[in-house]
Amino acid sequence: MRKRIREYLCAKAFWTGLIFGATLWASTAAMAGGLSEMTVRSTLGQPLVADIELVIRDKRELDALSARIAPAHAHQQAAIPYLVTALGLRANIQMGKDGRSFIRVTSVRPVADPAIKLLIELAGPGTNAQREYNALLEPPELQRR
Repeated sequence: MRKRIREYLCAKAFWTGLIFGATLWASTAAMAGGLSEMTVRSTLGQPLVADIELVIRDKRELDALSARIAPAHAHQQAAIPYLVTALGLRANIQMGKDGRSFIRVTSVRPVADPAIKLLIELAGPGTNAQREYNALLEPPELQRR
């Protein structure tokens, strides 16, 4: 009797693991892209220039992706100030010289606050990612060192 119970439990664990693994694989296979870390390239008092690395498995999926600053209602739900109007924020997908894809976030007007929060959206087939970023801008004096 114990042998049968053990065989049953082993078989059940096997099938449960198999189903879990297949589900996990299917969900990651459907994910076309993701958002990685942000690198701020501008200093305090300048218009914002920041890059967010895109995590994509197949470069062919890049054409189907779009990036933007999340809308005002999403900022409100996340309790993040909506700076699109005040700074003239924009986000677009670009390809670097090294072949890596990234989202370039820029502002039309200079940033006077050393720390700002942004909410970025990435959308495409199988992807709907939203991530909050903290942009820390150093004074120009610190950049020269």
